[in-house]
Amino acid sequence: MRAMNAIVVGTDGSPGAEAAVRRVIELTGGSGATVHLVCAYPAPTGLERLGLTARQDPTDLRGVAFDVLARDERRLTEAGFTVEKHALESDPAHAIIDVATEQNADLIAVGARGNTGVRRFILGSVSSKLAHHTPTSLLIVRDD
Repeated sequence: MRAMNAIVVGTDGSPGAEAAVRRVIELTGGSGATVHLVCAYPAPTGLERLGLTARQDPTDLRGVAFDVLARDERRLTEAGFTVEKHALESDPAHAIIDVATEQNADLIAVGARGNTGVRRFILGSVSSKLAHHTPTSLLIVRDD
């Protein structure tokens, strides 16, 4: 396998996303790659279009995204990776693809499931969108 320079990991704090972080550590630990952690959060207008209301203002949603990123950053830095965090107000699949394209990523890793229940069907499956539109190799990880 050739050396990887940049890996993008999409995270939302779900068990599937945590499994993706673990798998990246298992498969690419010690590679010297930079991991770009991406956590997307919805714009308030996006929530309204879905008939949902924001329980928090956008700055709070950004803060929650950074909290999720910080937890995964600790795990990855302890495993020897350089980590860059990206909290983006965007559709998750678009945010991941944008970061992967900007960073010329060698791999994207995501959990098989993030949101569950009705929200998954309303928002669409991130892993499914990525499987159809990603510019690079894609690792979809099922949570244990």
